[in-house]
Amino acid sequence: VVTRQGLVSLDPQTGEHRFSFWFRARQDSSVTAMTPIVDGDRILLSSAYFKSGSVLLRVNPDGKGVTEVWRSLALEMHWTRPVLTAGHVFGFSGRDEPDARLRAVEFATGKIAWDRPEGWPNGGHAKLAAGEAAPNVFGRGSAILADGKLIALGEAGLLGLFKPNPAKVEELGRWQVPQLRYPCWAAPVLANRLLYLR
Repeated sequence: VVTRQGLVSLDPQTGEHRFSFWFRARQDSSVTAMTPIVDGDRILLSSAYFKSGSVLLRVNPDGKGVTEVWRSLALEMHWTRPVLTAGHVFGFSGRDEPDARLRAVEFATGKIAWDRPEGWPNGGHAKLAAGEAAPNVFGRGSAILADGKLIALGEAGLLGLFKPNPAKVEELGRWQVPQLRYPCWAAPVLANRLLYLR
């Protein structure tokens, strides 16, 4: 379980506390909103608040604690969960509109494989509300993996299709969804060959 303060492990049968791991900036306005990624005995946590960054943990063999594998600012996930595939996490890093980045980060080491700026000016959402056109960037978007491709939705309604390649950015296409505008913070949902966006 991830709470505002960090990670808590409970026995699913009894509710018994196994361990806790503090993961939160000390400022009151901080949030840890990303759903963690669990891969075997490894757990990835990330936050975009006050340089919290990311930490990869390995659950100890007795299940009663964790050991840090790496800690880095390579990923600073605000609310969206990156996608783990091909030994890398692909996601939109950054707390505010100007610092948004699309990144591929090696899961085992925390090293950035590639990085592309996706930021737009602070207060950009106010300009959108005043009728300005949406920026041609994803901002702090979200993504899902389907049929070997990443389907990304930017926070101003830009829809994109990517090949999750750790070696380079491979964008296959993009389209500004006319009915969508800021804030598009919900990840796309794919069901029965239909894509749901909001």
